This record gives sequence, C-alpha cells and structure tokens, in this order.
Amino acid sequence: MEIEQVVFAHFQYIERVARFLEGSGPEPELQSPEECTMGQWLKEHPNPKMAEPHARFHQVLAEAVAKKKAGAEAEAQALLDQAYTLYSQLEHALFR
Repeated sequence: MEIEQVVFAHFQYIERVARFLEGSGPEPELQSPEECTMGQWLKEHPNPKMAEPHARFHQVLAEAVAKKKAGAEAEAQALLDQAYTLYSQLEHALFR
C-alpha cells in the first residue's frame, strides 16, 4: 500500500469520528493502531518516532467516541481537536 493511501485512510477515519460527534453519522468502528492501514504499513516500514503518536491518535479517537456516548460533548470535541493535531504530526513525519 502506498503511503498516500495510508494517510488518506486515517483522514477518512478521523472524519467518520467527527461526523459521529456532530450527530450526522453512525458510530464508527474503532480501529486498533496495530490493525489499521498505518499500523500494517509501520510493520513493514518501522519508524520509532511514529509509534507513540500513532497509538495516541487511536486512543484519543476512542476516548472521543466514549465521551460522546456518555453525553460529554465538549470533552469529545476537545479530544477530536487533539486527534487532528496528532494526524497533522503523523502526516508531517511521513512526508518530510
């Protein structure tokens, strides 16, 4: 899989979570950092600088979904904002 596809898959994932938080989409299927496209790509192309932010990206999105389901809208949105920051960091690290 090409790196552009890997990055785009993560963009789609974060957007599915965002739609759920907005109330305009179904609850997304949560992905583990090991099983997602980037996790698979990282197994083939190890990058120690990306492991922690990638795992944190998935953790933050899972927490955002849990907060939304618990009715904590503002906390869910703050977590989504963190996820977008992590996404940007990952994208930057991959395309440098």
